[in-house]
Amino acid sequence: MHQPPSAADLLRTVAETLTDDVVPATTGPAQHQARVAANIAAIVARELELGPAVRAHEEELLREIGGAAVGDASDLRTQVATALRSGAADTDSEHNRVRALLTEIVRGDLSIAKPGYDDWDGE
Repeated sequence: MHQPPSAADLLRTVAETLTDDVVPATTGPAQHQARVAANIAAIVARELELGPAVRAHEEELLREIGGAAVGDASDLRTQVATALRSGAADTDSEHNRVRALLTEIVRGDLSIAKPGYDDWDGE
């Protein structure tokens, strides 16, 4: 039985076709639009493949940052931001811990949006 390609596989193929065939065959605005379209297709493919794990890990990290101040996942980012604004990371050690966790969240986002930049160390 033949396994059909995944949506991510199809999007990667579109991105490769645009990058390898369309971009070199065009100039000016059309070339730029083809590059943008290829980049979008590649990002969506990575989001389909990596997104669920990245989002789950982000939720874990946000819960670790917010601690007891966070409840359900409906608006976790807002709850964490509120906790931080109210002084949850005001000590140097807590500030450093939270910064490291936020840096890890940014790395996850970069692994989807801009691979190769996800080794960023927050500096």
